[in-house]
Amino acid sequence: MPARRNSPGSSVSEVTVARRLAPVAAAVALTLAALAGAAAAHAQDQRPNVVVLMTDDQTVDDLAAMPATRRAFVRHGVRFADSTVSYPVCCPSRASFLTGRYAHNHGVMGLYLPTGGYARFNDLDALPVWLQRVGYRTVHLGKYMNGYGSDRPAIVPPGWSEWYTAVDPTTYRMWNYTLNVNGELITYGGPGEEPERLYQTDVLRDFALDAIRRAAGDPQPLFMTLSFLAPHHEEGPVRARTGVTVRPAPRHRGRFATAALPRPRGFGERNRSDKPKFMRRFAPLDAAAIARMTAEYRARQESLLAVDEAVDAIVRELEATGQLESTYLLFTSDNGYMLGEHGVSNGKMLPYDPSARVPLLLRGPGIPARRTVREPVSNVDLAPTILELSGASAAGGLPIDGRSFMRFARQPRRRSARMVLHETGGLRATSLQPEDDTGAVPVRNVRTYRAVRDDHWLYVVYRSGERELYDLWRDPYQLRSRHRDRRYAPTKRALHAELQRLSTCRGRPCRLGPTTEIPDPFDGRFEPETARRPTPGAPRRR
Repeated sequence: MPARRNSPGSSVSEVTVARRLAPVAAAVALTLAALAGAAAAHAQDQRPNVVVLMTDDQTVDDLAAMPATRRAFVRHGVRFADSTVSYPVCCPSRASFLTGRYAHNHGVMGLYLPTGGYARFNDLDALPVWLQRVGYRTVHLGKYMNGYGSDRPAIVPPGWSEWYTAVDPTTYRMWNYTLNVNGELITYGGPGEEPERLYQTDVLRDFALDAIRRAAGDPQPLFMTLSFLAPHHEEGPVRARTGVTVRPAPRHRGRFATAALPRPRGFGERNRSDKPKFMRRFAPLDAAAIARMTAEYRARQESLLAVDEAVDAIVRELEATGQLESTYLLFTSDNGYMLGEHGVSNGKMLPYDPSARVPLLLRGPGIPARRTVREPVSNVDLAPTILELSGASAAGGLPIDGRSFMRFARQPRRRSARMVLHETGGLRATSLQPEDDTGAVPVRNVRTYRAVRDDHWLYVVYRSGERELYDLWRDPYQLRSRHRDRRYAPTKRALHAELQRLSTCRGRPCRLGPTTEIPDPFDGRFEPETARRPTPGAPRRR
């Protein structure tokens, strides 16, 4: 592990690293020597370990760059084909993961103060506190929330037994970043210093492997969250000087040098007359824009290779220490990312699938292998799932909005009628403008919306009053909004009622299906341009 320095402005030299690795190596050797008796100690508590691996801005299709992750999860677990995040941008999404609540209930309505960021998060009423209360050892590594260390001091929050967390404003750097390592601020690499061993993904991997080794000899079950920066773009002086947005590990640079930019249906969509006004303001994607997007795409894919290696190392370490069969592993992302879809050159936060859909993979005891779950799930479902696995509860705090998806993981053909909510909002402290972390659309109110969706419908109402309605069975790429189509008027009314209900829901009502059936104007029949039929399965239940 990299050496420790108290001063966030000081770098870690290679000589210092080498000197300080010796005691660490000795400690690791002692840990490995103790593994013979670890199984008996671990058996004292039969509750499973839970390990959550989260990337930043990863799309479902980006899994193609991660063969080891696909082998580890898809071959040995389930894939959720319809997994979305309720607020598709990092800080509110992570708050939903840690609380099981929609943003209108946890209160983190954006990235920045006064309405968003870490300063708005109540970390006294969140998953690590609930798990620590019932005896779990809780470990967090990597990115936490926007404003950790800037809007709010970089202390170890309540509920975390171990803490290896990136500190703003250095979080979005692969080198010369600062971690809070259990209360000590340590900077890895100085300006211009980029040794591969200090690459952020690799440093986090090594901390995680050490935590797993020690967990083998610990009677407490382990809850660990490892939050990688990749494939998010880098911020700071390097980006300003070079224009590089995403920085892969040196060993992976050029691995995707000839990869073509994917162009799914809807890429560079020119006819956006069915979409809100702000969407119609985007200029057509020209050759220069496509070249920039291609370079970004290649770097994003390359940055995920180190994550893929880390996932593989973690699975192997769990197996080597005898913990794999008693561990639930989840792999997901905090939100998706758009690269040309609907004419948006880059960004997120929008309700369309490239922005809101994320990978979600699960393996562990009792989970069938090589199966696909088509029940729509949301990131508000992650915390209640982990509560079910651990036997913990959120008693004493606000009610939980999400529900455990374990019954769908164990019975992949099972279905329900619940819809999930998307919601955005929030104001910047400086400009009092709606959140726009890419700066691509500096127009007031364009990104504040509420939406409901399941596998059939996506209905969106913007603060401007503009609307969209997509029939996902017949239009999975969201190319033709039906909000003005008279045939869909009854559908729109029913979805609007459901949107009004979920926009203010709290607790159990959020988990229920619609009070009335959502009518299909074609009654299950499909027009000639049908792109996706409903997947057969068990009848839906409320």
